[in-house]
Amino acid sequence: MKLPAGSEKLGIAILGVVSVLMVARMVAQFKGTPIADAHLSPASTPERGRPAGKAPSGVADDLARYDPVVRLEALKELDSRPLPPAERSPFDYVGGGPQPVVAAPPPSPVPAAPPPPPPPLPLKAMGYNELPGGGKEAVVSYEDNMQLVHEGETVGTRFKVIKITPAALTVQDETDHTTHELPFPQ
Repeated sequence: MKLPAGSEKLGIAILGVVSVLMVARMVAQFKGTPIADAHLSPASTPERGRPAGKAPSGVADDLARYDPVVRLEALKELDSRPLPPAERSPFDYVGGGPQPVVAAPPPSPVPAAPPPPPPPLPLKAMGYNELPGGGKEAVVSYEDNMQLVHEGETVGTRFKVIKITPAALTVQDETDHTTHELPFPQ
């Protein structure tokens, strides 16, 4: 949105006047704040209508209600007085005798997390066929390639075909010598 000509200068002038008025008000408040007499404490000379010990409403500092004058004579008098006798030693146990130490039960053993499942095999059984001489062969998918395998053959360099049945193909992983049964899809 485009402003009319001269409105920007008017806005700057108004902001300047407001700023000058705010500074003038702050100076007037600062000059109007009374400075407390440092030799008299507010507790000893209460103003009319205000109870002793209360800080004036214009004073923001909480320490202003205390006497700022240090009276060394009063401190020396307090230091020269003997301490009252102690009723008991602060290091003695007051609980009525030694408490029996109860051994905490041993923490129950946390069951070990089961080992993570093995990664899925890159080998899938796809089909089964019985040959006329009694032999069996299977079609497998290994690394996105289809292969025809027989019992005793190795698929890739890792899996050896142990047994072929109409329901599943049994292979042995040559890296860790585990046996896996891969069912044929029905």
